[in-house]
Amino acid sequence: MTNNELIDSVSRKKNIPQDLRQILAKGYDLVFVALGTKYLIAAQDALTSMPEETTAFAFASKGSKEFIGDCYWIPATGYERSQLGTTWLELRGRELLRLAKNIENQRNLEQIRENPEGTRYLCTPN
Repeated sequence: MTNNELIDSVSRKKNIPQDLRQILAKGYDLVFVALGTKYLIAAQDALTSMPEETTAFAFASKGSKEFIGDCYWIPATGYERSQLGTTWLELRGRELLRLAKNIENQRNLEQIRENPEGTRYLCTPN
């Protein structure tokens, strides 16, 4: 059994995908995921069956992209991490914080839903 298979097996035994699916089924418009690789693997099944009305984004490294399911990918790059002299976890947190600070009003939130591919610019330094 590979490490990824072990993570997936343990997450299923602990009902992580099922519990997350129940949470996501509550009808959220937007979801932002800022998890490390092991946690993305544990949540992958739920992220792959995202409710149709939910637009989801995952802040993840290129190596973790395969685990983000139906989420739109917001890359956390090694270049950014080295420039900031930080960890992957802190980089994802900084990107999420930058996004939150750049959402100025309800219209910005609507634009994110209407054009999810264009959201990356709200996460990068100006």
